[in-house]
Amino acid sequence: MKFSTFHLFSLPPWMTGAEMLHGELEQAEWLEDFGFEEAWLAEHNARVYGVVGSLQIMAAALAAKTKRIRIGAAVTRLPLHHPLHTAEDLALIDVLSDGRFDLGFGKGYDPLEFETYGVPFDERESRWEEALDIVLRIWRDGRIQHEGKHWTIPETELLPKPVQKPHPPVYLMVTQSDESVVYAAKRLFPIIMGQGPDWDNARDKVQLYKRTAIEAGHGLGEIEEVLPLFAQLKQVHVSDSKQKARDEYEKGLMWYFATSANRGMFGFNKEPQPYDYYLQHRSVMLGTPEEVADQIAEYREYTGVNNIVCWFNCGGQPHEQVRRSMKTFSDKVMPRFK
Repeated sequence: MKFSTFHLFSLPPWMTGAEMLHGELEQAEWLEDFGFEEAWLAEHNARVYGVVGSLQIMAAALAAKTKRIRIGAAVTRLPLHHPLHTAEDLALIDVLSDGRFDLGFGKGYDPLEFETYGVPFDERESRWEEALDIVLRIWRDGRIQHEGKHWTIPETELLPKPVQKPHPPVYLMVTQSDESVVYAAKRLFPIIMGQGPDWDNARDKVQLYKRTAIEAGHGLGEIEEVLPLFAQLKQVHVSDSKQKARDEYEKGLMWYFATSANRGMFGFNKEPQPYDYYLQHRSVMLGTPEEVADQIAEYREYTGVNNIVCWFNCGGQPHEQVRRSMKTFSDKVMPRFK
């Protein structure tokens, strides 16, 4: 198994913007020492639960501060940006990181974010597909000429060009939609699921992917190479006892779910729920190292999902608490799966 981390850049009322941003960046730097695989960086605007509107800036900062870990976009909101600009910026990050960048792409889901950028929400699907086509073509070919529904690009060379060939790895980020799983399976893009799909739903999505990929004509060998790359986001906290882990993690998680008005989009009840609801959903893995390791082993066996994106800092957790949890996870949970 490979373990990565997720960084949403949430701004709770008990932190300043500077404290939060510097803290999250430092937490991503700790991955180098703790043996994690990758930092996945989110992109949102106009919402306090995610205040980084351009993940390229944070990715470039992290590339300059690290040498080993991979840096993932989770997600680049393709419909909201000019695709040539997206391709150029992300190619630059691939160069600055010496080929450590992964593209996680998505459609975006928040109508307010589209409205603030002046992009019609009902154009989301067509813009997403056209933008992805442009980014992958210019990455692969090094130049492009394009006349489409939303963008026209004259004959243009991509400068700089990404280090990874034919282009950085591509992942489709899935919140709930089975249509997204089908889209990814037809093209053999690996998927990373958000925290919303419960264990049954996650297992169903893996099986749907396999069936769709076979029906699309992909060989079993090709499919078996992609499936081990699947991952899911899980809120994670490790402490000395399960009760202490529950108590420490509650404030941040409950603020996040109270603030995030799109709970339904992620597969949770749309109405605010008590803390135990989220724990029983098992999107949260918390407890002692042994308890968390047991949960992960059971989850992998049940769902077939091979990797975990750990969300230690959900909702503005205390900085030193995040470090202790990550260090304990590194020392006492990760070795069980290596």
